[in-house]
Amino acid sequence: MKKGFPALSAFCRVCLCTALTGLIAGCTLTKHIALDSLSDSLAGADKRGRAAKIKRAENSLMPVLTGEEDAVLMGDFFPTVLKLYEIIAAQNPRHQGLSVMTGSLYVMYANVFVQAPAERLDASQYDLQAEEQKRAKLHYLRGASYALRALELRYPGLSAALDEGNLEDTLQFVERFKKSDVPAAYWAGAGRLGAFSADPLDMERLKTLPCTAALLERAAELDPDYNEGAIWDILTAFYALAPAEFGGNIERAEFTNAESFRASKGKSPSPYITYATSFCVPNQDAEGFKENLKKALAFDIESDPANRLALVIAQKKAAWLLAHGDDFFIEWE
Repeated sequence: MKKGFPALSAFCRVCLCTALTGLIAGCTLTKHIALDSLSDSLAGADKRGRAAKIKRAENSLMPVLTGEEDAVLMGDFFPTVLKLYEIIAAQNPRHQGLSVMTGSLYVMYANVFVQAPAERLDASQYDLQAEEQKRAKLHYLRGASYALRALELRYPGLSAALDEGNLEDTLQFVERFKKSDVPAAYWAGAGRLGAFSADPLDMERLKTLPCTAALLERAAELDPDYNEGAIWDILTAFYALAPAEFGGNIERAEFTNAESFRASKGKSPSPYITYATSFCVPNQDAEGFKENLKKALAFDIESDPANRLALVIAQKKAAWLLAHGDDFFIEWE
């Protein structure tokens, strides 16, 4: 045996390796626990998609975002939020709550900060409008894919059924949904319908519309009052404006719109805006259009401080629609 640091016997080497393995495993376990804890906090839901219990309201991140009044500030900040969530989601891909939250943020970004501004561009900016609608579609689909990741973990094969437009298989999956699946189903459906609204000439996506509607219908059945009627609101726009051969149904739209008003309990301007665009414009009811948009504008943004951002954005849309009524009606005064 050489002098200096003593040679390790076989027994010592085994003991040391065992100890190091345990240490590494312990560090990995600690990392996963910390990552799950961070993911729970960012998502407001746990790794199985169940709403997380937050002891104090100030511990929740979302009111800081949704309670903001400055929509421009949020528009500038949103990409940073998106990439933050996406980075964490990449480190914790099986955390269902985080997948759904990441998906919801992408869908909101696509709708509020990409598609809505694109729709307000002047006709002379057609090329820019087309490019922004393309971006909106990209982010809608990315959001939907994140929400579907959570559902796919629970119901393997659902994504393929949706993409194939296989209504029979889709219905077999959604019939197994539980109330805890509603957030994922809503954001997946909203993202997929949003992508179609940004590119209505996408024939591959057109054939999947009935399957997406089935996803949302099941969510509405399980939780009719979810997010103050948000599911009914998006179904109203779909049934009122989609081609009949791909699921459009004006009678169903009237029912879902009534449910949207009921579930919102007068707290959201969205049902008024949806009614104005989905019913008044096709029927050329200019007075009804004005009446409903004015009701949307009458909401006090301080009536719901936690949702100031949504109220501000909705009223911005209502104001723009009123100012451009002559773009939608033959007779407009």
